[in-house]
Order: sequence, then C-alpha cells, then structure tokens
Amino acid sequence: MQYTLMQNRPIGEMKKPNGFGILGEAYFDDLAVNQYSPRTIICKRNMLKKFVDWCIAREISLPEQVTSNIIESFQRYLHHYRQDNGKPLTPSTQRIRLTAIKVFFEWLSEKGHLVLSPARYLKLPSVNQTLPKHIFNESDVEQVLNMPDIKTVTGLRNRAMMEVLYSSAIRRLELVNLNQYDVDIDNGVLRVRHGKGNKDRIVPVGKRALHWVCRYLEEARGKLIKYEACDNLFISTSGKGIKAGTVSSCFQKYIQKSGVKKEGSCHIFRHSAATLMLENGADIRVIQSMLGHASLATTQIYTKESIKHLKEVHQKTHPAK
Repeated sequence: MQYTLMQNRPIGEMKKPNGFGILGEAYFDDLAVNQYSPRTIICKRNMLKKFVDWCIAREISLPEQVTSNIIESFQRYLHHYRQDNGKPLTPSTQRIRLTAIKVFFEWLSEKGHLVLSPARYLKLPSVNQTLPKHIFNESDVEQVLNMPDIKTVTGLRNRAMMEVLYSSAIRRLELVNLNQYDVDIDNGVLRVRHGKGNKDRIVPVGKRALHWVCRYLEEARGKLIKYEACDNLFISTSGKGIKAGTVSSCFQKYIQKSGVKKEGSCHIFRHSAATLMLENGADIRVIQSMLGHASLATTQIYTKESIKHLKEVHQKTHPAK
C-alpha cells in the first residue's frame, strides 16, 4: 500500500490543489524522477507526515498558511518532545526532521507554489559528530570473525559478509545490495551502486575477504539460491537477497558470543576499519573516499579515536612524559 503524506486524512484535503496532499505527492514524484532511492523517499515521507499531522492538529491544512513563526514553534515542539521511554529526541534526529521540512518548503518556493520559503531563516540544531562507544582493535576483530561455523552454508556466508564489511568499510545497506557482479576479484575492488546520496563508488577489498567470498560462491551460494533471477551476492535461507535486519541480528550475536566486551553489529566493523587504517598511517582523504563521505569533516571524527592510540604511545615513549 502506498504511504501517502495525508494518510488517514479526509479525502477533501487530498483534493486541494494547493494543499499538503497534492503538493506533497508532486514533491515525492519529483524526488523519484531525480533518482532518489525509494528508501530515502519513504524516510522523507515519514518525517513530513509528522509535521503535517502537527500542522493539521492546529488547523493548518495548506503550506501557504505556514509562517516562519509556525516553523519555529514546531522546532520548539521537537526540542521539548519526549518519547515513550521519557527521553528527548537527539539533536541529530531533530536536525534531520527539520532539514526535511526546510528542503520541502525550498522546493515549493523553487516551483512557484510559494513566493518565499517560511523555513528560509530556520537555524538547524548544531550536532557534534561522535563515534560509537565501541571500536574493535585488531584482536577483537579476529575473535569475532572466527565465530561463524564455516562448515554450514549460512556460517560460510556470514564469515564472507563480515570479512567484506571489515575489509571494505562499506555500509550495511551497501553490503546487502551488492550484486554478485559487483565484486571484481581480479582487480580487488567492489562496485557500490546507489550508495548514500544515491552515489556510486569503487572501493578496495582485501585478498583475505575475496578468499572468503570465493569460498562462499563456490560452496554456499548455490545451495541457498532458489530463484534464477536473483543477482544479490548474499542470499538468505529463503533464497532471496538477505535483509539488512537479518545481517545486524546475526553480527550482533557473533559479537556477544565472541566474549569481546563491546557492543555493536554492522557499523562497528566500518568504524573500526577506518580507525585502524588511520592509526596505521592512512591519509584521511583516502579514508573519506573509501567511506563515501561527502564532507571531509565527517571523516575527521575518526581522528578523535585514533589520537587515543597516539597518546598511549606518547606516554610510553616520550622522555619528558
């Protein structure tokens, strides 16, 4: 079922040519035409629907009725909002929701539906980018990688997935979306198609990870596949492409089973790879390209973690410690 912006609202509101319903669907259609991923569009729908519901509860049913004061009022609402567990929304979550609204109204202005965007002066909450609490060291990684039972088809698949994730530092969704033809074994690279921001990139992958991929392809994938049309590299027990949630759950169990006293699932491999490469002398711009970060500032958060290692060495070796 299509998730509409005005779901559960009277049909009359959907028919207003200048209402949230019609203009919202035109906006999402424009995103689709411009090759935004379905997942991104769904996320934007969810965020805008929360704003629309808030507006309609205050008898604001048309975008043209939204003023800068109303936008600021919604920003205060988000700041004071408490979730079911009693915790506030994180600054990052608030920023993401407000950005979705800001971009929507900018689009309305660009398309001539509004003279000016009421969100043009909106100041987004500042967000301090931080690493997750836990980062694997080299010993931790090896301990976790040895957890799958490689005598089983799923265990061999899972070992290959973890090796690829750790070696290439790609994202979880990029991993599950890999096509079997995206792996270039001869050149030692992966082709990541439609990554974050709908951008393609090529990333290196190590010989050890490729060894496990080859073993998986030779010994396991054929036993899992049930549909000839399925080109996904990693296959679930149902014979289709494996789901992101399944991968997270699986990796989390291996980490817990390993005895490593650190929490995480997929992203801990990505973060650990980036941190360890920096500690071993990799240039930060190389890390930026590998991770697919649009901004170097995003990559620089890894220097905060790698500096811990430098401080330890400094304390142990500097004569004036």
